[in-house]
Amino acid sequence: MYFKAKMKLSTLSVAIIMATTGQSAYAAEEATAEEQKVEKIQVTGSRLKGVDMEGANPVQIFDRDDLTSRGYSTLSDFLRDLPQASSAGTFTENGGVGGNDGSPAGSAGVSLRGLGSSSTLVLVNGRRVAVDSFTNGFDSFVNVNSIPMSALERVEILTDGASSVYGSDAIAGVINFILRKDVEGHEISASYGDDTEDSDFGRYNLTYVGGFNTANSNTTLVVDYFDRKALFNSDRPIDVTFKSNTRVSVDGVDYAEDWCGDDTRNSGGRCNYDYVIQRAIQPDTSALGTTLNHIYRFDDGKEFFAEAMYQHNTGSAYDSASSFDIDIAGDSPFVPARFAAENAEDGTVDNIRVRSRFPERRIQDYDTTSYRLLAGLRGEVADWSWETAAIYGKTENEITHVSGYIGKDKLDAAIAGGSFNPFNLGRDNSEAVLATIRELAPRLGESEVMSLDFNIAGDLPIELSAGAISAVFGGEVRSEEISDNPSAVAQSDGIYGLGASDAKADRSQYALYGEFNIPLTENLDAIAALRYDHYSDFGGDVNPKLSLRYRATDDLILRASWSTGFRAPSLSQLGAGTSLTANYIDCGAGQPFDGLCGDFGAQFGELEFDQETLGNTGLDAESSEAVNLGASWNITNNLQLTVDYWRYDHTDIVDVDANTTLRACTNGNAPVASSEAALAGAFGCVVDSGNDLVFLRTGFFNVGSQETDGVDVKVNYRLDTGSIGTFDLFVNATKTLSYERQITADSPKQDLLGKLSGASEIARPELVADFGADWSMENWSASLSAHYISSLGDGDFKFDNETVDSWMVFSGSVGYDITDNQSLLFSVRNLTDKEPPYASSPTNGYASSVHDWIGRLWTVRYTMRF
Repeated sequence: MYFKAKMKLSTLSVAIIMATTGQSAYAAEEATAEEQKVEKIQVTGSRLKGVDMEGANPVQIFDRDDLTSRGYSTLSDFLRDLPQASSAGTFTENGGVGGNDGSPAGSAGVSLRGLGSSSTLVLVNGRRVAVDSFTNGFDSFVNVNSIPMSALERVEILTDGASSVYGSDAIAGVINFILRKDVEGHEISASYGDDTEDSDFGRYNLTYVGGFNTANSNTTLVVDYFDRKALFNSDRPIDVTFKSNTRVSVDGVDYAEDWCGDDTRNSGGRCNYDYVIQRAIQPDTSALGTTLNHIYRFDDGKEFFAEAMYQHNTGSAYDSASSFDIDIAGDSPFVPARFAAENAEDGTVDNIRVRSRFPERRIQDYDTTSYRLLAGLRGEVADWSWETAAIYGKTENEITHVSGYIGKDKLDAAIAGGSFNPFNLGRDNSEAVLATIRELAPRLGESEVMSLDFNIAGDLPIELSAGAISAVFGGEVRSEEISDNPSAVAQSDGIYGLGASDAKADRSQYALYGEFNIPLTENLDAIAALRYDHYSDFGGDVNPKLSLRYRATDDLILRASWSTGFRAPSLSQLGAGTSLTANYIDCGAGQPFDGLCGDFGAQFGELEFDQETLGNTGLDAESSEAVNLGASWNITNNLQLTVDYWRYDHTDIVDVDANTTLRACTNGNAPVASSEAALAGAFGCVVDSGNDLVFLRTGFFNVGSQETDGVDVKVNYRLDTGSIGTFDLFVNATKTLSYERQITADSPKQDLLGKLSGASEIARPELVADFGADWSMENWSASLSAHYISSLGDGDFKFDNETVDSWMVFSGSVGYDITDNQSLLFSVRNLTDKEPPYASSPTNGYASSVHDWIGRLWTVRYTMRF
């Protein structure tokens, strides 16, 4: 018995895949006549089946060998390096320790063109999966860590707007993960990898792939296990650019404690505290996933198909110890002798103020389970093909705070009872004392999607001089529900270093669409799509897309597309619960909110107030317009070039905006009351007896806009030397020409291109490129590739640096087929052990949103087929 991944593609579709993965188009001739007629292929970017779509859409395709030969062990690592996604909104599982204002522990999301993860539609086998029950800040996303990389056949990436084809949340494009199917035989692969430093960053992977056949059916099963240890900043020579500090204040004078020795500041009055060193570069994780694909072919030509996907991820995320600011009685037995002596010098024993850190790093354990079930039927009626399927998807998340998350009330009680010693970084407290003040504060989340879709495709009874009009008509009915349930103590701001708000919402939706391929002349086609989406909690909208494809010659295709899109507010934005934070406004003549400043504000020039943030059921949709102009040119049989200019205008972006409510309070469009109760649940302001703002209730508004444009270039060249093998050379690059964002309608536009920006130091590089060569000869294969990110302006909090240098990392692999059924692959990421360039703005000294300090990482993989 033998192993064969039987991709039943048309010659044209094989040519497209070969060209986009670095193989020449002539290899398509290897597809047999039997394979050509078995299945009508649908390429991402269109729902038309069996229609010549070559060059019509800017689609990039990567197969699983592309990912493994370049040393990627997770999808999140691959997507972060993807030139079209290596910008704002793409994030990995490295964050998620500070609360729900950041990325959830263990999760990763992808954002095309820097427009946000909620504007990039993620599909599996062309259909939706459930979004994560948690959000990245307030941005909804599909957790790509819920898709096992070993189950992939290929990844198809559509890099222009597709709301008219796939739905409202495909504003920036689509990433379609195609899973393995029609496998014959069995395969087992095992891999182990580690870094080349002294740290133990071991990673293990074991995968089984099996194909089970009968005369009419095939069942493909993939089981995958992955385990990775944590890598900490302390394992690398991190150049920390900002250190926090701790201090003890006695009678208004600051003193450094003995624990820091001579590492002090402020003339010896404070201890420097390196909180960055406690963080993880990559956290530990363990994942078990399985996918099943079943196809049964009836004698009458109909086909039943079913899919199942299960993924269970566990692990931990890490952050520095949380800070605290407390008063302790001056006569407490915990007060060190020298502080007690200083306290007694004025003849009174006053409280002593301690601003320090707890003795243990914050650790969150996460447990995520994802399910996906699909069953469908397809067939043909006359010359029309039809397909329908039902889907159920669910994601369950749990995060527990196992270390370093200290309850404020519990700490107050411990201090009052004399059991907690706040001095010496709290290191003198026993484990029993620390256990009494920790809060596990479990956060539970659930996301569910159910849908039923159908479509019918064929040729209309309208014959133009250049040919028939092909069409597809379809629809979808979908229901979604999410819930995010942090513990009550976290929601009430009762834990040091942890903020949280709940969310709960559900909706139903239906859509109708049509897509047409219209041959205007022998060489000119128009592809038109129109889709109507209707949401139960929002309303509906129609979005069109028009594409033109012109065959200038047999080898040169010119293309252009225009489309509109809209994204209905996410369930997390509509159903967000209460989030409590602090905010402030400037006071004085000329300040926009001086009308909310009273006696205190006039005296001190600013006001700090409590801010409550809620969901907003009155949100409008975000809207977009996308343009793409491109060319696909087979310069020779072995050399292909694609070039695309793209532009996105994204308006009415939903974001939390205090200024909108503050402005409404000052101009009389929102209530200004003397108590929270008097607001009666409305967005508005509360002032005290001195007319100073003390409380603001606000939420989400349609306030932002962003514009970006750029150029994608992809080159593939095959050189067949005969005697020394075959070389496939490739370049995949994105040059972003502009990126402007406007936070609110009355704020100036910000030019964010080529800079680090914001509190999270998000990078938006001007140029990201992957290039390299693959080689094969007889039983041997090898790959050498480079990943390049252009220089960046240092961030908003820079202090000794202007430019973050460009970064280029090389990766390579060598493979050998031991026999027809056994192979060995050795791959290395970051061959030269290149350190990330210095950046002064992020406190860890490098731009972690696009660079990393993992260093040289090797992996060896053995595969056996039988």
